[in-house]
Amino acid sequence: MQTTVKTLLDIASADTADDSLLDTLGALADQHIDNIMLKHDEKIPNTSTNVLNDIIMAANYYTVYLYKTRRDQLDEAKFYLNSFQIIIDGMIEQRSIEGESYTVERHNSRFGHGHEFALWAD
Repeated sequence: MQTTVKTLLDIASADTADDSLLDTLGALADQHIDNIMLKHDEKIPNTSTNVLNDIIMAANYYTVYLYKTRRDQLDEAKFYLNSFQIIIDGMIEQRSIEGESYTVERHNSRFGHGHEFALWAD
């Protein structure tokens, strides 16, 4: 579902004109977060609801960033990129300070890549 991304973009849920684009950008956001988190596998407890919610929201923000950039709305895009980065950096920092080891279980994305962290949409 693209509900959150459409809400952030002020796109009506019934407006399907950009759905394919949003799916494509969502897949890119999934892959980007997966690439960032791969090196932190042992520290990110992916089974925690809070962590999954943070990852989903970060992916939503990154999707909006990509969409706004594509539309040349660069100032607005920067806000969403910054929001994305704050979430990711905060997750990495929090886990590295705790110094504990976690069991990480990746979950399947709705895009069928099988090992991604992010489910960018609701």
